[in-house]
Amino acid sequence: MYCIKCGVELASSESRCPLCQTVVYHPDLDTKPTTPPYPPNAKPKLRVNRLGALLIVSALYLMLILQLLVCDATIFGGFTWSLYASGALILSYVIMILPSWFPRPNPVIFVPCDFASVALYLLMIDLITDGGWFLSFAFPMIGVFAFIVTAVITLCRYVKRGYFYILGGAFIAGGASLLLLEFLMYLTFAMKRFYFWSVYPLIGFTLVGLALIVIGICRPLRESLAKKFFL
Repeated sequence: MYCIKCGVELASSESRCPLCQTVVYHPDLDTKPTTPPYPPNAKPKLRVNRLGALLIVSALYLMLILQLLVCDATIFGGFTWSLYASGALILSYVIMILPSWFPRPNPVIFVPCDFASVALYLLMIDLITDGGWFLSFAFPMIGVFAFIVTAVITLCRYVKRGYFYILGGAFIAGGASLLLLEFLMYLTFAMKRFYFWSVYPLIGFTLVGLALIVIGICRPLRESLAKKFFL
């Protein structure tokens, strides 16, 4: 007997594939207790102290940030390039490390926090360089992308159905946001010409979104794809 998904050989007593965990079902085969063809993994799992590891990583981040600031102040007499590097390190910590402090981090909460961190980092760059592009360009675009991504994650987490509609709407909204992106670039940076390059990804995103919605509406097509791709 072989796994229908990955093709690995199975004993008749196996209820799940040991490689891909696919449920084994064969209506014409009687299940009898036999010796599995593969020995169980007897190697004990090494447990890592999560709190200790997080403290070490946090200390490394802090030491690196302090080192950058001290080097910049010592060599150049002030904080110049170190602010960009330190801000990038803090941003990476918030996105990658901060959720690990919680046993079950909720992405509905942390994803908006990540976008807020990106907004603060860009605001810092805008203030240092006196660019004047944050409020008119970066802030509205970050808000739009944060809304789309947070809405998709929230719906997928709590609705538990209609994923094709959710993803289809997300693709269409993402394509439309590119129109806003080009428009804000045109206004903020005083571009001489509006090139309408955003129309091309808008068409592609819209077609993909409509295709996903059609799959969600057509049940036979949805079931056929689920069987074919083991969804």
